[in-house]
Amino acid sequence: MLNSRCLIFLDVLQKIIFNTSSFCLNILLFYKTLFVENMKIHSDVVNKKRYSKLLLLVILISCISHSYAQNGVVIDSLIQKLKECSNDSVKVTYLNELSWLNRTNQPDIALKYANEAKSIAEKIGFKSGIATSLNRIGEIERSQGNYEQAIITFNNALQIEKEINNKYGIARACGQLTLLYTTVGQIEKAFVVGQTAIKLYKELNNLPALANAYDRQAVLYEYKAKFDSALNLVYSGLEIRKQLKDSANFIYSYMNLANLHLKLQNNANSLEFNSKAIELATKFNDQVNLSRAYTNISLVYYNLKQFHTAIDYNYRSIEIKQNLRQDKSIDTNYDNLGYCFYALGEYDKAIQFYTKSLDLKEKIGKKEGLSAVYTNLGNLFFSKKEYDKALFYYKKGLINAETNSNKLITLELYQNIYKSYSITGQLENAVSFNNKYIALRDSLDATYRNAMNLKDKYQEEQRKNQLLEKDNLINEIKLKKKNIMIMSLVGGMILLILLFFTLFRSYRLKQKTLLAEKNNKINEQKVTELLKDQELKSISAMMEGQEGERKRIAQDLHDRLGSMLSMVKLHFKSVEENIQALRENNILMYSKANNLLDEACDEVRKIANDLTSGILNKFGLIPALNNLKESIEATGQLKIEVLNFGFDESRLDYNIEINLYRIIQELISNILKHSKASEVSIQLLKKEKQLNIVVEDNGMGFDVNQAKIRKGMGLKNIESRVNSLNGEFNIDSGKGVGTTITIDIPLNSIK
Repeated sequence: MLNSRCLIFLDVLQKIIFNTSSFCLNILLFYKTLFVENMKIHSDVVNKKRYSKLLLLVILISCISHSYAQNGVVIDSLIQKLKECSNDSVKVTYLNELSWLNRTNQPDIALKYANEAKSIAEKIGFKSGIATSLNRIGEIERSQGNYEQAIITFNNALQIEKEINNKYGIARACGQLTLLYTTVGQIEKAFVVGQTAIKLYKELNNLPALANAYDRQAVLYEYKAKFDSALNLVYSGLEIRKQLKDSANFIYSYMNLANLHLKLQNNANSLEFNSKAIELATKFNDQVNLSRAYTNISLVYYNLKQFHTAIDYNYRSIEIKQNLRQDKSIDTNYDNLGYCFYALGEYDKAIQFYTKSLDLKEKIGKKEGLSAVYTNLGNLFFSKKEYDKALFYYKKGLINAETNSNKLITLELYQNIYKSYSITGQLENAVSFNNKYIALRDSLDATYRNAMNLKDKYQEEQRKNQLLEKDNLINEIKLKKKNIMIMSLVGGMILLILLFFTLFRSYRLKQKTLLAEKNNKINEQKVTELLKDQELKSISAMMEGQEGERKRIAQDLHDRLGSMLSMVKLHFKSVEENIQALRENNILMYSKANNLLDEACDEVRKIANDLTSGILNKFGLIPALNNLKESIEATGQLKIEVLNFGFDESRLDYNIEINLYRIIQELISNILKHSKASEVSIQLLKKEKQLNIVVEDNGMGFDVNQAKIRKGMGLKNIESRVNSLNGEFNIDSGKGVGTTITIDIPLNSIK
């Protein structure tokens, strides 16, 4: 038997999607989107084939949605909301978020959004919006190498955040200034604002931001050669990220640990952490940090004397930076390439890259790393035995290193200057710098030992934590098993939500495209509708007349002819009392006449019942259909299934019932005459404001596009009846696949 339960399932699915439509848009739109458009989905009763195709479409589109570019969805949504928004404060919020989302891939567009947000915010006196837009502008300036201008921008943002007493805003601006002051070599200023950021993030309990602040401060301790303090901060940041399960940002901890171990000459540990950073950056497609990790790992391979591998990683980093339009950050790669070519004995290439680095740093005002470049140039000329030039660059590097408190470079320069003076015979100066070298080396050795002890202590704690994690793993697995069912249900809902969102967006785009065409057809449709209304009124009047005439004839047969026949029967009865007095041949004629009279009375009653649909009139539509089913099945030609949902003891309007009965009666007649079917399913689903009827057969089907077939099967009469009830009539059929008739009737006149 054909499956009819899909009708109920589809109705329930319609309610689920309708009730969750606003929620699904809130998930997919950005968290600052303030208004959600209410939507409604109309779901019609469909046959089993269409339902199967819809379910397959859900699975396919949902799988694709997992790989969909979510950032692009958010940007498109914000742009649309921005166009529709009339509130200036909300516009500022949207523009700042658009600037943030575009800052990496399209910095020029991001800068445009931020400046527009700043302009509107200044116009309406929205200080929080001004500060946020300044942060966006400063971030872009910093990424493009405009460090001095970025410092001015972030200081302006900091001043506004202090005026409105926004602790988070103050901490945010201080964090950015920490990076900038470090870059331009103002280490003490960087240290002060970095401490302020850490303090405020602790007060706010903002753990992700606190981890980032720890990383920035660790770099400053590294400059001061306080490796124990630097490692302590990096490990603290890593613990926070593990606690938050923020695996995407482990990369910052790994890169800082890699750099620290490189400075401590632990090449194996540095290579391990750099490899982890590259793995994470590749996994999350983080091109910015991938280029940084390539730069860092090139230094490890340089220390391992694998110079060609180091050169390859630098070129990879340069390619990424150029694609991201971060040309001003390539100076570090020039330094590393200079190291490698110097080690390979290719001095001219080394000088070329060192000079490029020096020019770029001086051009953009980046004092970070200047002392290292001077040191490298000094080493190069020392190798060429040009000791005066070597001393010139060593001394320039020393001035920069001491100014920025870079003790590691200072230590190296003390030793290099000592060697240069020794070779050139300036013994007094040589002794002086040798003493400075020894004193600084001893102080750094103590720091180094503390750092190693801290590293060992941390690793021991990690081993203990791993044992505890193993003990907790079993309990977690049990808990996960309990949650599998819930997660599956939630996942299914999310898939449906994603499908709905995708279909809704497609629907809206299609509607916009068709809007112009629809406007051109409005006048023609109005004329057509007027003609159709007139036709429907005529058909309705005709059918009402037919039903009235049927009822009148039935009443006359029952009341007039029926009563007359009954009187004749009574007269025959009176004659029957004297029947014995009649002759025998008259008795036979009397019996025949009496039998014919009984048959005439029965036939009158049957005609009256047929004309007025007696069972329908007395008991309603469903009993009448069941009676029709029994009558047809008694012939053995057809097996009929009558299913109804939502019908109670209340009756429909008689006009609706009689029309529906005649429609179904006509459809069954067509099936008997034309379809060669053996089974028919009649399904009636009554809702609050609508009645759905589906009649399905397993017959040979037909081509619904052939007008001759439609006219020959009497379907136009059925369509007329459906139209008179303001309903919809659809046919789904094909040769060899059976026929499905779907009728939707609005119930606006229930008794």
